[in-house]
Amino acid sequence: MIKFLENPVYNEANNISSALVARYMLSNAYVFEADLLISNPAIIKKYHYCSDFLAIKKERSDDWCFRVKDGIIQQEMVGGEGDDIWQMVGISYWNETDGHKLSQDIQEVYQSPGGKERYWEQVPLVYRREHYAVQVCECHDEDIVEIDTFKELKAIDKTYDV
Repeated sequence: MIKFLENPVYNEANNISSALVARYMLSNAYVFEADLLISNPAIIKKYHYCSDFLAIKKERSDDWCFRVKDGIIQQEMVGGEGDDIWQMVGISYWNETDGHKLSQDIQEVYQSPGGKERYWEQVPLVYRREHYAVQVCECHDEDIVEIDTFKELKAIDKTYDV
């Protein structure tokens, strides 16, 4: 059930260009960053009703994170501290309604001045935030491993350790 899509402007734009290519596939769908290893498959639910980002509750983060109030993402930022900080892990789910809105909003933001330099998740969380009430869905550090370097990949998968 995997479908590969080609992004002809991959080298010219930020990840919003990949979302633009896939924009009609975002309803009732998960979006995953490609550098994640999920060690707890239970965090991916078969039945899902609200749009959300998986995140880890933190007191402080130097990474991409959210400020959350009453379960709804209020702000996306790099670094933060406080009792309302959740670190983003790069997995989100989009219900049917929000997925349809997102397909239009991604295209509009991409075509706006500076749009090619945007990250796709900034569309619902920053540039068209008024169109969405994106929730946070809790996961834990041990549920997901982000692999940013070849060294980290070798530490997880010994077949690469040559």
